[in-house]
Amino acid sequence: MKKIFLIAASLLSIFSYAQKKDSLQIKNIETVTINGKKKALLERKADRLIFNVEASIASQGMDGAETLANVPMLKVDDNLGNISITGKSSVNVMINGRMLNLSGTALLNYLKTIRSENIAKIEVITTPPAKYEAQGNSGLINIVLKKNPNLGFSGNINSTLIQRTYSGFSNSGTLNYQTERFSGSVKFNYYDSAKRSEENYTILGATQNYSRSVRKDMWNELTPNLNLSYKLNKNSEIGVEYIYAHQKSAMNIVNETKNINPDSTVENLLTHTFHREKLPAHTLSAYYDLKLDTLGKKLSFAGNFFKNNSDTDVNFSTLKVNDNSVQDVKTTSIISPQVFSLQGDLKLPFSFGTIETGLKFNQFKNSTDLQYFNIINNQYIPDLQRANLFNYQEENYAAYVSYTKSFGEHWETKAGLRYENTHAQSFTPSTNTGNSYNYGQWFPSAFVSYKQDKNIFNLSYSRRINRPSMSNLNPFRWYSNPYSYSSGNPLLTPSYINNLELGYTYNSKFSASIYYLKLKNGFGQISMINGLSQIGTYLNYYNNDFYGFNVSYTGKFFKFWEASLSVNGSLTDSKVYNIEAETWKGHSLSYSFNNTFTLNKSKTLFFFANYSQDLPYKNVNSSFQNFSNLNSGIKISLMEKQLQINATVTNIFAQKYRGNMYFSDNSQHFNNYWDGRSFRLSVNYTFGNNKKKVNTKNIKFDEKDRAQ
Repeated sequence: MKKIFLIAASLLSIFSYAQKKDSLQIKNIETVTINGKKKALLERKADRLIFNVEASIASQGMDGAETLANVPMLKVDDNLGNISITGKSSVNVMINGRMLNLSGTALLNYLKTIRSENIAKIEVITTPPAKYEAQGNSGLINIVLKKNPNLGFSGNINSTLIQRTYSGFSNSGTLNYQTERFSGSVKFNYYDSAKRSEENYTILGATQNYSRSVRKDMWNELTPNLNLSYKLNKNSEIGVEYIYAHQKSAMNIVNETKNINPDSTVENLLTHTFHREKLPAHTLSAYYDLKLDTLGKKLSFAGNFFKNNSDTDVNFSTLKVNDNSVQDVKTTSIISPQVFSLQGDLKLPFSFGTIETGLKFNQFKNSTDLQYFNIINNQYIPDLQRANLFNYQEENYAAYVSYTKSFGEHWETKAGLRYENTHAQSFTPSTNTGNSYNYGQWFPSAFVSYKQDKNIFNLSYSRRINRPSMSNLNPFRWYSNPYSYSSGNPLLTPSYINNLELGYTYNSKFSASIYYLKLKNGFGQISMINGLSQIGTYLNYYNNDFYGFNVSYTGKFFKFWEASLSVNGSLTDSKVYNIEAETWKGHSLSYSFNNTFTLNKSKTLFFFANYSQDLPYKNVNSSFQNFSNLNSGIKISLMEKQLQINATVTNIFAQKYRGNMYFSDNSQHFNNYWDGRSFRLSVNYTFGNNKKKVNTKNIKFDEKDRAQ
């Protein structure tokens, strides 16, 4: 194992944030107290659950990803590289209402550049209202950052070292400059890491296929970010943000495949794969905000543009062990997604309630070019039967209106209606085939909340749509060897989801909810065997009725121990079509127990131990085995909390992910380990001048994630 060296920067002239004056203001989200009272850990609004980060000792001195793991109903899985909300198949993350175009490991790496000290609150929106995109069977997580408290120069630097099988590191920094009217910030994030993965996949039927892959995944990314805003006058502001992501990824894979045919003949393949990808991405966003009066009426315009050019080379050499023949192949692919959006929003608060309305236009374009070459005597021979071109364009037009009204101190209501019209067309030049879709749908939502003393009840409903992503639709064949491939399906159609949820919060510590989700026309990836070929594609193939509950409690036991306990369960009734599969009544049960211990009187040294377990569960035609996870570490705060040092060990038991899928003519089984056990050592340092609080605008760009 390589030695790890940590270089911590040392800077001069450090200060503490002065918050005494602001601690008496009810509307200031940065303070811990309201009217002299300690701020509640949990708050319930009509359409969201709010977790106040400053009220949680466990969430201090952490990065953004670790902070999310402390929030009820949220689960952060560093092994799989995903974030989920209980009862949701996916989740979208916003920063101050601006959607992030990140997912998986890239999203987690970005969140690790945010410090919990800079987060005011985290909003969990399980049934998004009409203002937000109706796309996806997903909830929303909105991370609300504190207002930048500094005039003049300020900033922070962070360095993290990661030890898995291989060593890695990430560095990030922010430099801010602000005056009374101008605000500018330059940010950067550099990440370089690798991990070892082992994947075992077995298909048992008339033909039996056993596959084992050992893979080294490598990432290298540099992401600078420029954010500028200017107040034209006391009522109007303009701003622009530019993000450039220079990303490189690579995989070295050794795959062994054993295929037993119905006549009992055995074929063995050994494939070495070298995958290299360059992924430069540009995002440009601009906004204009205009306050129409002093009562809160506001008009906002925003425009966004995103362009990405993925250039990928894959070289693989396959040895057919039976006859000792070798087949060398090279594939190249260029993928160029482009997203443009323009929106306008109007907020009109009146004495009888608040009306919000808006219009939005989105355009998605994507062109892809895959070339396949057989390498014979060092010559690249094109295989036109396996090459492909694919063009896709989609336009969405949306309009919404919502109405919010509070009745006295106890009742809060919100209702909205959104209409989205979609026109999509795809074309494959090589086969001269294409598809075209044009559909419009209404998406209603409604919320009601009742508060009485320490008790808060809320009821919510929303309807949503899950459109396939560009990669789901792309008919490209992505080959892992000359015989096996996966591809998208241009004939996929959207699925529709109805969500109903009843929630309860007591004393800002105990939270519970029961929910029902009805999904129609669900789609996913299906694998099948055809001789030596293992083929994966996407199909619409199931409907779901999903019933679930969530219970959580966060509180202090003695003065030094803060604990959080969460329990989740569900029942599922599924029906499949387009495939022959065995289905059953699904069920799941999981729990987590997080503990943070304060080790000294000055509250600068902490020890934490977090344990979670997913008991064996079933869904549609799949079953998954038990998975448990134990993370532990220490946190140290120095120099009046301006220097933070964290040491963490994750997935101490090195658990594997194991599961099964059952079809009428075969069963499929996986047993995977993605290098989950790791040691992390991070240092964060904050510097700057503290004079006066100034707002920084963040821009929404909801639809960029569908370019993935």
